[in-house]
Amino acid sequence: MKGKLVLLLLLLIAGYLYFNGDFHIPDNLNPEQVIDTAKNVTNNLGKTSTATETGTETSPGVTETPSAGTAPENVTVVSSGNLTVIRFNAPAVDDGILGLAYDLAEKAYQNGSENVRVEAYFGDEPIIALTVKNGNLNNATFEDIRRPEFRIETDLGLFDVLVHNVTVTNDTASVSLEYLAGEDSFWRDYAKMSLAILEDAPWVKSVEIVYLGERNVSVSVSSDSLLKALSGELSPEEFAKEISVVEMGKS
Repeated sequence: MKGKLVLLLLLLIAGYLYFNGDFHIPDNLNPEQVIDTAKNVTNNLGKTSTATETGTETSPGVTETPSAGTAPENVTVVSSGNLTVIRFNAPAVDDGILGLAYDLAEKAYQNGSENVRVEAYFGDEPIIALTVKNGNLNNATFEDIRRPEFRIETDLGLFDVLVHNVTVTNDTASVSLEYLAGEDSFWRDYAKMSLAILEDAPWVKSVEIVYLGERNVSVSVSSDSLLKALSGELSPEEFAKEISVVEMGKS
């Protein structure tokens, strides 16, 4: 199995890990104060994972056997023309989900279906899909089919955050969360988290992170500024000035 597929699963699994702790907002949070703490942000932006790419091919022989005691639930099969679509609920989001999907595709092939699409769900959430064309099981492709909101929530699980709400529109991706690490870590992670959000909703014009605590603070930046910082068109100082920090409930 290729490394990106493994990392994708790690991202999915990480989304179910939640943390407990205290969150504190500096008394005087403003863009000018960000400049000193954002010096190294631009250089670290490129380290954000892009493991949610679609269409990643598996290596030949990706026939992982599900762990003992695991089995697909609520399996439905629909055949139309030369395509068979199978949907199932996974008992857990782990590496066993791949084995379950592959086994179902193989059974469909043995029953005469050369073109098969298997979609895995966890509860009501679509997670991952496997597609087999012309009976070529060794070149099956896996696709991340999570909703943008769910992608954002699970991908942010790699950071020290507790996500409360994710809203994605045509213009804005907004995330309400608690940040559970120290204030210095917040500024180190802020740009990375914003870029991760933008990667999951690349059409939005701005990214907003609302930190919930004793005071609720909105920290937002335009998508254009994030991309310019990533490419080096904006210096750390220029990028910091593009960040809008507003305490919620105050004019």
